[in-house]
Amino acid sequence: MNMPVNKPIDKLANKDSKGISKLRSPSEPLVNNATDGPGAILFSLAFRAFFLFGTVWAVLAIGVWALWFSGKWPLNFAIPPTLWHAHEMIFGFAACIAAGFLLTAVQTWTGLRSINGLALMGLTLLWFIARVSLLIGDTPESIILFSVAQFSWWFGVVGFFSYLIIKSKNTANRVLILLLVGMFSLNALFVIMVLKQEYALASHFSQSAIVLFCALISLVGGRVIPFFTARGLTQKQYKNPLLDNALFWLSLITTGVFAAQFFADFTLETSGLLIMLACGHLWRLWRWYHPGIWQVPLLWSLHLAYFAMAIGLLLVSVSLLTSLLALKDALHLISISAVSGMILSMMSRVSLGHTGRVLKVSVSLNGAFALLLLAGFVRAFSALTPHVVISWQLSAGLWLTAFVLFLWHYLPVLIRARVDGKPD
Repeated sequence: MNMPVNKPIDKLANKDSKGISKLRSPSEPLVNNATDGPGAILFSLAFRAFFLFGTVWAVLAIGVWALWFSGKWPLNFAIPPTLWHAHEMIFGFAACIAAGFLLTAVQTWTGLRSINGLALMGLTLLWFIARVSLLIGDTPESIILFSVAQFSWWFGVVGFFSYLIIKSKNTANRVLILLLVGMFSLNALFVIMVLKQEYALASHFSQSAIVLFCALISLVGGRVIPFFTARGLTQKQYKNPLLDNALFWLSLITTGVFAAQFFADFTLETSGLLIMLACGHLWRLWRWYHPGIWQVPLLWSLHLAYFAMAIGLLLVSVSLLTSLLALKDALHLISISAVSGMILSMMSRVSLGHTGRVLKVSVSLNGAFALLLLAGFVRAFSALTPHVVISWQLSAGLWLTAFVLFLWHYLPVLIRARVDGKPD
């Protein structure tokens, strides 16, 4: 089964799945770049609101977590603190950014107007309510409010994305519906297990979600990284559809077996799949590689994040087979250096490309890419140091610096109109 490679997100031409140009209806809401204020612009397309608020949450949530494990946080969480941290980083932060990316990309892929205006504002409000309700209270009402808001947000994201993909008959991207449903399902299982006080199983479902994010990186990264590399360096693009398909479906199988190992002893099978998957990603990355990437931060940041994912998968396998490294530590390399590193790089590129700006980042943002990649390795190997908590604090500080730098540079980009005068 071959999955056609669709156009990357920053390809501005709107075409349907058959390559036919499509025009928006005059009745569809558009941002008037000349007259609309920052509020209207912020909710004109999903990447603006979700990238901005998701990044703010990345800063606040890690700040709160660092205060908690340092013994300085005075309030109670609605759920056990370690589970709150896992949930908010995976299903609060990373899922929010992924949703912003996909709900923006779907407009380019289908030629149909994506969610905007009041509907996008409502979806953002649901996401915000879910975040606050878990943070400020430990009552049953807080859990109920969180569950309603979080699941409603997921229904909105999955429903709207699926509607546009199915309506446009965009078969190339239907597999992304499967990934979104999978992520939603793991989030639902996590919440159900927390309500039943099955905390070990809830933690396992959050870990399974990190492995599932690797499937998303395999699919989306497999499209954009070689394309961006070839275009940015004016080189011929490396294409291997057979390898692309094999790695994606192997990622899904690995996620399923990883999730199932909580209920049966699939340690050897899971470890073998992880090693195969990691080796496949490393081979793929080697075929994409060109020395010129080191001159372009928006390229080397993507390549290194993908590399961190492959190494992280190998470390997860090591953690399952030996006692050299804890599973949660190995997974942090994936969640920080790979998933969040890919997020930071893609947010930087998408925000520039979709606002008509030159695809070039500042020197300080180059540093942000490096700091975030380093943060994952510091956290992953913290247990091997004599001062574990200090290592955690260092990793948190690197994370906070990276995302504060992104906010500093991209807040004006996300709340202001396109510089070329075109509508979103």
